[in-house]
Amino acid sequence: METIELSGILGLTALACLTGNFIVGLCIKFNAPVKLPYGLTFLGLHKLTGYSAAIAIILHVAIIPLDPKSEFTWGDLLLPIWTVHQPVANTFGAISLYAIALVVITSYFKEKMKYATWRIIHFTSYFAAVPLFAHSIITDPLLKDRPIDWIDAEKVFVELCALVVLGLIVYRFGLRKAKMATD
Repeated sequence: METIELSGILGLTALACLTGNFIVGLCIKFNAPVKLPYGLTFLGLHKLTGYSAAIAIILHVAIIPLDPKSEFTWGDLLLPIWTVHQPVANTFGAISLYAIALVVITSYFKEKMKYATWRIIHFTSYFAAVPLFAHSIITDPLLKDRPIDWIDAEKVFVELCALVVLGLIVYRFGLRKAKMATD
């Protein structure tokens, strides 16, 4: 397996973890009446999926320059707008990476922050979903700058995750709007 393929698998793994993280986050928000096995809590599962996604994202990005065919430099990882391959797609990925990193890092300091401030920062994850899915859909996983194959199995997986997350976001904020209307 080539490094670029492994990076793609790690990216899809991160996407699956983040989609699961959105689902579990809503379960926390709405106090889902579901018992989890093995003494797991929804908060514990939320942390597990979030940190798993963060690790997968870091590995997804960090191994790309190790493949000489990628033509990526370590600097390209920080500012990918000038990459040889797919600069727009990679910039979307970087924007999402920075937003997710902000959420993860501030989660470590949640107790030291005002709850309202932390919550606003945590909502960044909703906005990080847009460039994340844009990156995942328009990127050619082999860095050959091929057109998007909308029915490729990997793209269909990304599209399904995008629909789930978009549906959850609409549901989440639709309920909030409905609650505000009744108050």
